[in-house]
Amino acid sequence: MAPLSISQKALYQQGYASCSREDLNNMSNGLRFTPLVCMALAIGGLYIQSPIWHFSLAALGILPFWTPNHHPFDILYNNIFRHLVGGVPLPSNPLPRRIACVMGGIMNIGIGFGFLIGNTTLAYVFAAILIPLQIIVISTHFCLASWMYEQLMQTVGLWEKPISIKETKQLLTNGAILVDVRSPQEFKTSHLPGAINIPLEIIENEVALNNQEVILYCKSGIRCNDAKNKLEQKGSVAKAYSFGSMNRWE
Repeated sequence: MAPLSISQKALYQQGYASCSREDLNNMSNGLRFTPLVCMALAIGGLYIQSPIWHFSLAALGILPFWTPNHHPFDILYNNIFRHLVGGVPLPSNPLPRRIACVMGGIMNIGIGFGFLIGNTTLAYVFAAILIPLQIIVISTHFCLASWMYEQLMQTVGLWEKPISIKETKQLLTNGAILVDVRSPQEFKTSHLPGAINIPLEIIENEVALNNQEVILYCKSGIRCNDAKNKLEQKGSVAKAYSFGSMNRWE
């Protein structure tokens, strides 16, 4: 398995860790749409020096933090532009990416405030931070705010990346148990080869996992993280690993 590219790593960091490599490749250009539009509008606001323009951009960046389904420009892309370019629909907006949008909104507030008080130097200082960061996101998908969020979560012990496919296969070779924590109905529809089904709701009571190394997966990566926490709190397994989304398996 080839290592992740810089862009794929950056998208994982933005919160798309439940996506397969193929998904990331298919979404890559579509995920450039929103930061590209935001940058173009910010540059337009700098040209006309309108505080209201930048305050409005700030609202577009900050308010979607509480509506994770999609950023407004993601919705625009999904419903109009992706059909013009043959792109795939973008998934829901993950938390690290929403935090990045909030940071962009704060930068736009700074620009708008500078123009409001007649201090164009202050406005252009904020712009000199915002525009290069947006260019980096558009060109590489690397997002400083998402990286900072990951570092903070790692510092406080609340961030753990899913294990790689290579690590997973090695653990399975060494005798680890692959566990699908979805419902029996979901498992019956499709599952990874060699997996057993123990739903999240009952996993901490499953004695067959006692003193075993287990690798957990689900549809999106959320339930297997919950299952990992349950098993670790009970302390009955030798080690629990989160593989994340089953779509990562190739």
